[in-house]
Amino acid sequence: MYDKKRFYLSIFWIVLGIVLMALSMAEIMDSSMYSGLGGGLIAVGVLQTIRHLKYNRNPKYREKIDTEISDERNRFLRMKSWSWAGYIAILVEGVGVIVAMLLGQETIQMVLGYSVCLLLCAYWISYMVLSRKY
Repeated sequence: MYDKKRFYLSIFWIVLGIVLMALSMAEIMDSSMYSGLGGGLIAVGVLQTIRHLKYNRNPKYREKIDTEISDERNRFLRMKSWSWAGYIAILVEGVGVIVAMLLGQETIQMVLGYSVCLLLCAYWISYMVLSRKY
């Protein structure tokens, strides 16, 4: 599952995080958002590097991860979870559009409406692609 590209990508996240934090601290980049983003990238890189090293050094952990990835039940559960998340997002955003309309919040109404439209278009396109594939 883990290969050298993923390991190097983890190292890249750490280096990019350090660069962003350094540029933010040197006030080359004005926003403190870059410092926070850099800290987040460093954390993700370190955690992924530790995970990669554990995978390569611990055979029991490697077997557990490989089983989780290739297990048919887990694939089904991941697919089902994404479908539920899509339904819930569309319903919550649809209710949000109505609430924003009742409260006179046109900007929020438009953003939520466009989000629902984007999700439904993505669903329709993926349905068309998958119906041809399967």
